Amino acid sequence: MNTDKTMSQYNKIHNKSNIIKFIIFSFIGIFVYFIPFTISGTKTIMLDHLVTAITIAMPRLGSSFALGMIILGGLVPFYEKNWNKDINSVIMSGLKALGILLGMMAFFNLGPEWLMREDMLPLLFNTIVIPVAIMVPLGSLFLTFITGYGLLGFLGVILKPVMQPIWKVPGTAAVNVVASFVGSFSVGILMTNNLFKEGKYTRREAAIIVTSFSTVSATFMVIIAKRLGLMSIWNTFFWTTLIITFIVSAITARLKPLSAIKSEYINDYGIIEAEPKEKILNSALNAALKEIENNKSTWRSIISNLKEGIYMTLRFLPLILSIGVISFYLVKMTFFFDIIGYIFYPIIYILNIPEPWMVAKAISTVGAEVLTPAIIMSSIEAPIAARFVTGVVSISSILFFSGSIPCIISTDINISIKDIFLILMERIIITLVLVTPLMKILF
Repeated sequence: MNTDKTMSQYNKIHNKSNIIKFIIFSFIGIFVYFIPFTISGTKTIMLDHLVTAITIAMPRLGSSFALGMIILGGLVPFYEKNWNKDINSVIMSGLKALGILLGMMAFFNLGPEWLMREDMLPLLFNTIVIPVAIMVPLGSLFLTFITGYGLLGFLGVILKPVMQPIWKVPGTAAVNVVASFVGSFSVGILMTNNLFKEGKYTRREAAIIVTSFSTVSATFMVIIAKRLGLMSIWNTFFWTTLIITFIVSAITARLKPLSAIKSEYINDYGIIEAEPKEKILNSALNAALKEIENNKSTWRSIISNLKEGIYMTLRFLPLILSIGVISFYLVKMTFFFDIIGYIFYPIIYILNIPEPWMVAKAISTVGAEVLTPAIIMSSIEAPIAARFVTGVVSISSILFFSGSIPCIISTDINISIKDIFLILMERIIITLVLVTPLMKILF
């Protein structure tokens, strides 16, 4: 009797319709998020091409949409009447209100001369805020094809033997890693937050993923390498950075504050990845087809993800602008990061990295904006070893206030600023220790 019931369930799941959905919809998701191809001389993924096409074809629409999202997002805490719930809410709401003012100044090109310099507010608004404002809602439209039609279930079973013991996260986290790396950290963070709310990640797992894997995209790595004059050794730089970033992530997952975060689900229950009871490919396919069978309609999933993408954009976009401008101001117009540089100088000096003071000053700014260290190092005649170390640290540190940190703060994962800062410091120091022996071998 049990055998008949099992066979009935097997036949229900393994029907032609589910198999076709798995193949076609997963391919759509993979094509949009993970397959780079060249259009007009630019090689990137479909999602990034779409964002670029929109911003080029309709530049005023892109900036108007970004400004509208900033204004709405800045007003949300006051509309919901939770702006003064606690001291953190007051600070975040104040920063969002500042984001509205800065957004209007950027849009109308009005403001003091120091703020309207090309490397200040216009740079932040045009190169980060507008693309992210378009990318997250647009990316959320296609998220259903990644999260709802078997790809997560399939990869979860396949990669669990690797992801769980090394990085303390489920196998499905591999999808988040790739989404961030070939697309945008904002899309990776959005995906993680959605899966956390669905009960597929614990709070600790979600925290590990957004602080350890949501790095800048491969495209951004090229920009950093070009600025540092490292394109002649691109492959060496790329693979060194990639390997060190993931080694650092494996270490920080075992250190406080990440190791101290409660391993709890958002609603006290979770969807645990099943242990394979048969050959791993068969188990992976079964998991994928079960996911499809249990999925709601495609259009309802798309609308649900779009709503979540828009709401998350409203929460973090004003913060990217306000925190980004404050960070830029501290970097370019004060001695704040010169002072922070003294924290790293002794470590860099002991490790015998060339140009220790300039490297210390450069990497002290990485938490403000990921491009700033490269800009600082490119302004001097630094040895290639010093530029190489600076580039690796810039990418491996992952967390920066003009981008990923406001996105993380806006999730439901609840990681405090203090913890984010401690994780950032850990990542910088561990990266320096790991990259130094390689630097001495290579250069």
